[in-house]
Amino acid sequence: MQRRDLGWFHPFRGPLHAVLTAGLLVSAGGCQGTIGNTSGNGGPDAGNAGSTGGATQTGTGGRTGSGSGGSGSGSMTSGTGGSASGNGTGGAASGSGGSGVGTGSGGSGTGGTDSGTGGASVAFAPSPGAYRRLTASAFRNSLRDLLQGPVTIGDLEPDSWSIGGFPSVSAATVSISSTGVEQYQTAIDTATAAAFADTTRRNKLLGCTPKSTSDTACFQSFVTKFGRLAWRQPLTSAQVTRYTTLISTVAANLGDVYEGMRAGMQGLLLSPSFLYRLERGAPAASGGNGFWQYTSSEIATRLAYFLTNSTPDATLLDLADQNALQTSDAVLAQADRLLATTAGRESVGNFATELYQLQLIASRAKDPKFADYTPAAQTAMMQEIPAMLQAIVFDRNASALELLTTKNTFVTKELAVLYGLPTTGLSSTSLSPVTLPSDGLRAGLLTTPGFLSLYANQEEGSPTQRGKFIRQTILCQTIPLPPPNVNTVLPDPPAGVVYTKRQKLEMHESVASCAACHKLMDPLGLTLENFDAIGEYRSTDQGQPIDVSGALDTTTFNGPVELGQVLASQPQVSDCLVQNMYRYGTGHVETDSEQPVLDGLKSTFRSGGYHLRDLMRAIVSSDGFRFVAPPSP
Repeated sequence: MQRRDLGWFHPFRGPLHAVLTAGLLVSAGGCQGTIGNTSGNGGPDAGNAGSTGGATQTGTGGRTGSGSGGSGSGSMTSGTGGSASGNGTGGAASGSGGSGVGTGSGGSGTGGTDSGTGGASVAFAPSPGAYRRLTASAFRNSLRDLLQGPVTIGDLEPDSWSIGGFPSVSAATVSISSTGVEQYQTAIDTATAAAFADTTRRNKLLGCTPKSTSDTACFQSFVTKFGRLAWRQPLTSAQVTRYTTLISTVAANLGDVYEGMRAGMQGLLLSPSFLYRLERGAPAASGGNGFWQYTSSEIATRLAYFLTNSTPDATLLDLADQNALQTSDAVLAQADRLLATTAGRESVGNFATELYQLQLIASRAKDPKFADYTPAAQTAMMQEIPAMLQAIVFDRNASALELLTTKNTFVTKELAVLYGLPTTGLSSTSLSPVTLPSDGLRAGLLTTPGFLSLYANQEEGSPTQRGKFIRQTILCQTIPLPPPNVNTVLPDPPAGVVYTKRQKLEMHESVASCAACHKLMDPLGLTLENFDAIGEYRSTDQGQPIDVSGALDTTTFNGPVELGQVLASQPQVSDCLVQNMYRYGTGHVETDSEQPVLDGLKSTFRSGGYHLRDLMRAIVSSDGFRFVAPPSP
């Protein structure tokens, strides 16, 4: 199990800072220590007060008001849940203690109740832990849906692709720096301020009109309803009391009931119970073949973030409250409902964005000589490939493998310029469908400007990078890192001699330590040499015609169109797509114990015509999505 530091939580900043410094709100690092530490210490604070983690971390309550202890939700293999202390210092304390959930003893709350229970980090196969931080896009979408309107969140700590090729997988082991916590605070403060600035929107969110700064009935109603939506499950009575007290305290001390309610909303949204997904499972009521089963609340969360990349809607939460998401038929019914929504369509696009790392295009600089590489072009590059996949899946219900061969795509005015297409009637801000010339060199993913510019350097395309992408992301093959101390720079030709890229790479492959890997990558990438560092067409390299022949192992092809066709015909490509979608949907890298599940999914995908929606339905109804391994003895 790997360590994941949550760092510290300052619940409020900005307009509430005066209250914080006056000691009326908890400010002593609401969540310190680690989440899922291998030493067995407790997990995150499910509120914003007190602290958990570490051998003994102590959260200090309000100096004169009401402190509230943290709710420790440690997911441990062994050890003791963190100690959460929420008693006020130098004043009356009415805070409730944290609830520790970790193998061993639960957290103890001074001035409150200890509801620690046994638990453990589990997954269908061994995994780093049951906690996963929301990805940046899931965080943004969740805020948008919870606040019932558009949100601007600014910069967040970048997602990682280090494990399994997806941020949603790597999110189980990422850490949050103090700067990252500040970014969450700024994002939530900005988003809630915008929501409260609109009176109609604010009143809809609150669900009641507070009559005074002591209207606890309204405060409790809001915390109960909004907290359930934000935390994706009902709050306990102690948690409702904790946030109701928070609202009352802020409202009274600022003399502003709505700022008090906004403080409560911010507290709920700054909690790890919102920012993290906790999915551990529980002993199956019946069957399960010895595995635990995800609870209905956990299934609701897993379905929502897989199929809509956002928080569960009211329908899912209602079903979860009724424990009505325990059968594969019930799960499939909700999958069909979600995939029929706009959010379902967007989630398929997000899968493409994460798999191909398209977000990175926005930060990739190019040589100034590429005048067509504008911010508008970069934005369009990030949008084109998801739109292609969405059209294949939802508009034509065609084989997902057509992403490698299709002549149908979507362009803005800027993309049309890169494609060499007419720009008449095209917009710079919205995509329009086009059909590429039937006799041209372009077809599918590998000839899009987004892919070609992403796998290139600032001045020219990179056959090696492009070939590596095909091997690793399209075929799910592993390319080892270069041996230590190997010079990866292509050799310069002798004086007076000019080499094409192909000739340079052939010389590079003559080095024994380089040859094995480069022979896997370069023959694939060299067939894309007609496209430069931003994906525009070029007919020559160093004044010489470009040789676009290539080979995938023993299969030869000539040009990018044939490359896409050859790849689409390979069984490994469809199997790789299944593996990637399984990782994206389950949030972890598959292990040997899941191989039977994957084999079944691959077989069904092939026999069913490679339909991506059918694959997603098959994943959510599979044991790998619904069951987890029990904790170790």
